[in-house]
Amino acid sequence: MRSLRCVYALAALIAAAPAVASTEDIDALVEAVRQEALQEAEHDEQRINRFLGAQDEQQALLNDARAQLRAANARADALRSEYENNERTLTQYEGELRERAGDLNDLFAIVRQAALGADSVLSNSLVAAEHVERSEFLQQLGKGERPPSIDDIKTLWTNVLTEISESGKVVSFPAVVIKPQGDEAEQTVTRAGVFTSVSDGAYLRYLPDSGKLVELSRQPPARFQAMARELSDADSGMVGMALDPSKGAILSLMVQSPDLAERVDQGGGIGYLILVLGAFGVFIVIRRALGLFLARRAIEKQAGQSEPDQKNPLGRLRQIASEHSTDDPEATAIRLDEQLAEESSLLNRGLPTVAVLAAVSPLLGLLGTVTGMIETFQSITLFGTGDPKLMSGGISQALVTTQLGLAVAIPLVLLHSLLTGRVNRLVETLGKHSSDLITDRELD
Repeated sequence: MRSLRCVYALAALIAAAPAVASTEDIDALVEAVRQEALQEAEHDEQRINRFLGAQDEQQALLNDARAQLRAANARADALRSEYENNERTLTQYEGELRERAGDLNDLFAIVRQAALGADSVLSNSLVAAEHVERSEFLQQLGKGERPPSIDDIKTLWTNVLTEISESGKVVSFPAVVIKPQGDEAEQTVTRAGVFTSVSDGAYLRYLPDSGKLVELSRQPPARFQAMARELSDADSGMVGMALDPSKGAILSLMVQSPDLAERVDQGGGIGYLILVLGAFGVFIVIRRALGLFLARRAIEKQAGQSEPDQKNPLGRLRQIASEHSTDDPEATAIRLDEQLAEESSLLNRGLPTVAVLAAVSPLLGLLGTVTGMIETFQSITLFGTGDPKLMSGGISQALVTTQLGLAVAIPLVLLHSLLTGRVNRLVETLGKHSSDLITDRELD
């Protein structure tokens, strides 16, 4: 192609050259074109030679690739045959294994079932808060596809024996405790068997889902907290401790039961009114008991003295007798009886109020009962009987007010009877002294 271009160029130059061009110039131009054509032919020959050489190399590579492919296909056929043979051998071995296993399959199933059963029990135990790794092992053993080994069976047996052994020990160990505020803190926990766990004098409850211990937001009474604190501080020896055989369920329910203040609050306004009346009655009883005690002491002291004292009942009787010493004995006796009646009224002061309070308290309790039952029936009318909690408020008010009314009335009745007996004895004593004064007056 290049030589053709040179020829075309030469022809164009000749055509465009002026007619006066010399013969030497044309020969030189022809020679130049010839030389360039020779160079171009040599260059084309070199390119052809290089192409032929590369073609041989590519053919050699292709032959090598085909040889490798044949070798790979042969190796694949061999591996395929070996795989098929291995599959047949494996199937044969599995059949022999099933035949030889026999009762072992049943044994493995029992072991897996025992592992799952043990996990359901041990994961809810307080010991799991200390040994957190055994639950994962039991789950893998119970749900695993491979047959359990001898070591697995021994480990299962060891975990069960460890649970039995730990149920009779008191152990202290570090653990994460969830506070009532929600924050977590690592504390030293003391565990009493599988029943109760305490830390820093507070009772704990184990959460199987999270594997952590949570401090009860509401603790039992102070005496139980003192036991927990004593157990936490003890290094050896024997200390008293409250155990929860339900592993925390009874304790959590017990701390949810209302205390005295909450129980009284369930009685509502009527309950508080009963308590106010009861407190007022107790105040009167204490005051009258102190007054009767002082009156008895004063009467005993006055009985040993001859000079009358106006500050005690017997002294006032003697003062009346001395003031009417010149009067008619019957008039003096009448005056002493009047004074004795007045003294009896003073000694009985406040006791009728106590009797009224003792009678009113159970009536108020009955009123609270009726009010609570009305509220209960209203809840039943509105919401039905599906949820007992909706009726618990009225029933609590009915029962609490009745309890409070009886709790106030019974002591007031007993105290009223006791004070009435003391007053009667003092009145009898004053009556005897009054009779003595009249007798002495008649003898004189």
